[in-house]
Amino acid sequence: MARILCAAIFSMAVFLSNTAFAQDTGFEVKAYKDRFEPQSITVKKGEKVSIKFVSTDVDHGIHLDEFGLKNTIIPEKDSVTLEFTADKTGTFSFPCTKYCSWRHLVGMRPKFEIKVAE
Repeated sequence: MARILCAAIFSMAVFLSNTAFAQDTGFEVKAYKDRFEPQSITVKKGEKVSIKFVSTDVDHGIHLDEFGLKNTIIPEKDSVTLEFTADKTGTFSFPCTKYCSWRHLVGMRPKFEIKVAE
């Protein structure tokens, strides 16, 4: 009986070690008039991602359409946390969508990238 129990426990341990579990991954991204810091993050496909965007100066905007998060405003000197599951692979770029400085007029819009790997 003890052998059967040990075999069952061993089998369960092997099964669980080969099973991929989605992990929660959190980041803080600071928004400035001319950049985001960090400018990119890398996550694994299937991970639950939480990004706290912090405005260091004026209102900023972020649009993560690929992950179902549309036109979110980050209020002046405040923060917004966005959460999603990284359900597709690739590199996704998200420019600031709220006019925050003259740099927007000359195409120098700050952008943020999310890289999703297998």
